[in-house]
Amino acid sequence: MKNIKNIIRSIVVLTGIAMLLSCENSILEVQSITSQEKAPESSGEEVEFIFTDSTRIKYRAFAVEFIEIKTEDADYQEFQKGGKIISYDDDGTVAGQIEANYAKHFVSNQLWELRNKVVAVSDDGNTINTELMYWDQNKGLIYSDQYVRIIDKDGQVLEGDSFTSDDKMNNIILKNVTGEVYLNDESQQ
Repeated sequence: MKNIKNIIRSIVVLTGIAMLLSCENSILEVQSITSQEKAPESSGEEVEFIFTDSTRIKYRAFAVEFIEIKTEDADYQEFQKGGKIISYDDDGTVAGQIEANYAKHFVSNQLWELRNKVVAVSDDGNTINTELMYWDQNKGLIYSDQYVRIIDKDGQVLEGDSFTSDDKMNNIILKNVTGEVYLNDESQQ
């Protein structure tokens, strides 16, 4: 009986050694696979970011949940549960704000991708609604190639299938426009 147990132990040990020696993955292969994973560099909940230029606050971003990813191919911040960005003029007044249910900030390009119920409001009351919007901070542009609905400060509604604007929403270019525009005839008053 003792010999049978020794034989079984020997078979188990030999099988284990054979399995280890038969592995084809080298340590370098395992390291290269694991280094490509998108492990967060940092993360947080209920966070606020302040972006400054020469000690002046330019933007503040608020997020329910935040992760930062840094790999050889990508460097971005992701706001999977959405958030809000408020931009400021040089004098510190609010220039506008954008809210979305999802946002991604490509750090090196200074490009924001905003998705799902995106609402941008300018300081003078113009509102842009869309499902996808990009904000290129380097160029000072916001744009989308998807359906967009714009409500101006007077309540007029315009719709289109894409738009481009400066990031202050002063010069909006809407393509394939539909909507109702009401003109006030002052000569009848």
